[in-house]
Amino acid sequence: MTENNDFEILDKLNNKYFTELETSVPHIQQTLFDLQNECYKSWRNAITANTSLYKEFLSNSGYGFPKGAQDIVESLSEEALKYRSVFNKLAISNIESVKNTAKTWNDNADAFVELNRKIMHYWLSAFSTK
Repeated sequence: MTENNDFEILDKLNNKYFTELETSVPHIQQTLFDLQNECYKSWRNAITANTSLYKEFLSNSGYGFPKGAQDIVESLSEEALKYRSVFNKLAISNIESVKNTAKTWNDNADAFVELNRKIMHYWLSAFSTK
């Protein structure tokens, strides 16, 4: 039978792997958060600039914003907000579900290991020479 210290390299590699993850993941998360904020600012600036240009065009051309168009734009805006609200709730629900699944697995990891250990010992006893 092999001594446990022969497998120290596995523990060493596992520790190194997860230590690297623990330092790199927060940086990646922050970078993604910063990217999301820059995209939001770009989107907002583009919409604001185009709206400003449209208002200037209407003002300088002497055309007004037709009442029917106002109703349509307002209705579209309200529907877009409702859609985004439902989408956000669905996304959060899915994320929470995955988080709860991972938590359940983590809470029961020892039971899974013990079950696998029992299976392993059963098979070892069935196929090992005595």
